[in-house]
Amino acid sequence: MPKRLLISFAHPDDESFGLGSVIGKYVAEGVEVTLICATNGDVGTVDPEHLNNHDSVASLRLAELECAAQVLGFKEVILFGYRDSGMMGTPENEHPDCLWQAPLEKVTQQIVEVIRRVQPHVIITFDPFGGYGHPDHIKMHRATLAAYQAVQSDPVHPQKLYYGAFPRILIRIGVFVMKLMGQDPRHAGRNHDLDFQAVLDATLPVHAKVDVSRYYEIGERASDCHASQGNPRRTSLPTRLLARWLTRQASFTRADPPPKPGEPLERDLFAGIDAVR
Repeated sequence: MPKRLLISFAHPDDESFGLGSVIGKYVAEGVEVTLICATNGDVGTVDPEHLNNHDSVASLRLAELECAAQVLGFKEVILFGYRDSGMMGTPENEHPDCLWQAPLEKVTQQIVEVIRRVQPHVIITFDPFGGYGHPDHIKMHRATLAAYQAVQSDPVHPQKLYYGAFPRILIRIGVFVMKLMGQDPRHAGRNHDLDFQAVLDATLPVHAKVDVSRYYEIGERASDCHASQGNPRRTSLPTRLLARWLTRQASFTRADPPPKPGEPLERDLFAGIDAVR
């Protein structure tokens, strides 16, 4: 019986920019990988030339997700269809159709239904801070955690829950370099709405590091599909070589079962999994 992995994310591109190489690795090893994408990415910043024949930003970004899904080899992509919420304090965050405004119980139940149908052995979602504080990421963390807990009494239920993790040393270096270059790490990014100091403060311990060095190109190709959002891997050659070296391992925080004191780093998210279930 194949191993099954469920990734519970918020936006088109989260899967590629965050986990593309990891997904490529596990699909190549025969794991059935299912993706939940909760929003249509409506509020993403898109330059006009990327719209081409698309009548909306959402249409474009879902087409980009379809492209990435073909590259990565998902068994299934499940769309919840919520509106992108934008960042905290923006008008988009108050829109009644956005994910942030959806009742937590409703989103949780949607994820529960997916879990019971797909029966994943392992689930990956965002950490409590949502990686970089995006409301949709935080909402998917809360709903996925609640859904995971809700099905633990089922005869067949997920055996592990992970959060994607940033190695603290890399974020610390990034914040240092930004300050060195005269940039404010609390107002970074294309729209100056990313707070990397807050990201650093919210980082959790890393419990698993998975070698994905052989699958870098798959992650790069999947990221290329999201052209409207830019590809952080497609920069100058020295930067690309550095990025490849820095991302040769994917890091995760294990939320459940909680790690024991002194437990060594895991090298496989399916370590200890009973795949017969």
